[in-house]
Amino acid sequence: MDTPRATDPLESKDNSQSIEKNPQTSSPSTISTESSTSQSTSTQPQAKKTKSDALALYAKCAPCHGKDGKSVAPGSVGNVLLASLHKAQVIESLKGFRARTLSKGGNSVIMYMQTKNLSDEDIEALASYIDSL
Repeated sequence: MDTPRATDPLESKDNSQSIEKNPQTSSPSTISTESSTSQSTSTQPQAKKTKSDALALYAKCAPCHGKDGKSVAPGSVGNVLLASLHKAQVIESLKGFRARTLSKGGNSVIMYMQTKNLSDEDIEALASYIDSL
């Protein structure tokens, strides 16, 4: 069902805006009544993760992989060191663990748990950081 078009230019076309007087200028101004959180999450991209964000994320990896990425994680297959991986390899592995489609030994379940809440931005930041090791 179509709603009739407003003829007054100050009248809102939908219910997401209302007209209020600005107390400083006594002129009408349009105030949005929509939730600001829904606008910021749906229309604005998340801020790019910084190196300190990546370091904080990597702190969860260090107990098994070493602070420098040069320790083989217990129970992993292939004796792969994180520090030897390129960014694209890290991204592919982390996304595989997150999706539970990648297995690298008996302790893969640990990686499934570690990656389940990582966003694509988190994975990108971690991969950049690990690539720099």
